[in-house]
Amino acid sequence: MTDMINYDKLNRQLIQDKIGVTAAELHGFISGILAGGNNDESWWPLVEDMLNNGQSIADPLAEQIKKLYSLTRRLFFDENFEFQLLLNEHDLFSQIDDLVGWVNHFLLGIGLVQPKINRLKGDVGEAIYDLRQIVKLGYDESEDPEELGFAFEEIKEYVRITSILCFDEFNEPDITPTIH
Repeated sequence: MTDMINYDKLNRQLIQDKIGVTAAELHGFISGILAGGNNDESWWPLVEDMLNNGQSIADPLAEQIKKLYSLTRRLFFDENFEFQLLLNEHDLFSQIDDLVGWVNHFLLGIGLVQPKINRLKGDVGEAIYDLRQIVKLGYDESEDPEELGFAFEEIKEYVRITSILCFDEFNEPDITPTIH
């Protein structure tokens, strides 16, 4: 994901346009919308509403967001599970903060598309509960960085797999005809 969407560039554009979310939070929101089963053009007004109080978003930010949406959608449908979270690659504490923001906005996005998400049972219901617990994560900067880094990687992978699980639950397989 990060080789196709530059986190820092997108984040700078969000700041320049005075949008109060990070690139990670934006990606979490878009991922939540997609994971919730929204695959038509109604995703764009949700993004405009969340980012800019329903006002249109100017280029080049609008183009970057649409590119992020298309890439995220394609990676969710990828059979090799290539979907990745878009997080910064700076220090560990910034990555942890980004992960929590990503999950929080994922829950917001999926909740808009699946308003009864709180009532789900089974694996997806448990996964949503776990994501709500992850949003409450905290850390102490005096913790062993190696242990903290290992825990972060484990949680990040769990969030990634949980996102794919939600996507699979609420989306039909992408059936495109094979042309020979």
